[in-house]
Amino acid sequence: MIVCPWKDLGRYAPIIPGLEEAMEFVAKLESYEPATYPLSGGNKILVQVGQTKPWEGSKLEVHHNYLDIQYVVKGQEIVGWAPTETLTLSGEFDTVKDKGMYEGLNDTMLIREGYCYVVYPEDAHAPGKHLEAANDLTKIVVKLKV
Repeated sequence: MIVCPWKDLGRYAPIIPGLEEAMEFVAKLESYEPATYPLSGGNKILVQVGQTKPWEGSKLEVHHNYLDIQYVVKGQEIVGWAPTETLTLSGEFDTVKDKGMYEGLNDTMLIREGYCYVVYPEDAHAPGKHLEAANDLTKIVVKLKV
C-alpha cells in the first residue's frame, strides 16, 4: 500500500504502468459528477460522490486483476487495510466483478482531502468509512490492470 498526497503520486509512475495516463486524465476533468471513464488497456477511472458509511461490521475488499488508486478530492474517509494473506474470504470471490470480501484483523487510517492511496491485489481494503459521523465524500478511483 502507498499513501501520499495526490500531487506527489507521479513519482511512482516508473513502477505503476498506466499511472501517467490516469493522472493526465484526472487533471483535465472539468466536473466531479459520478461517472466511469475508460482508459487504454482496459483501465478506467470512476468518479464517486456520496457519504461515508459506518465502520462497524465492515469487510475488506480485494481485487485480483486491478490495483486501485483512491483519491479523496473532497472530504475524508477512514480506510481499513490488511495483507490479504492474513484474512479469511467471506463467501466466494466474484470473478466477473473482480471482487472478494474478506474478514479478519486490520488497521485503519484517516485519508484526508488531497491524499490518495494505492492498493495492490495483496492489499485488502475497506474504503469510504467513518468512525463517528458520516461526511460527504468525493473521490476518484483509478483501476489499473496488473
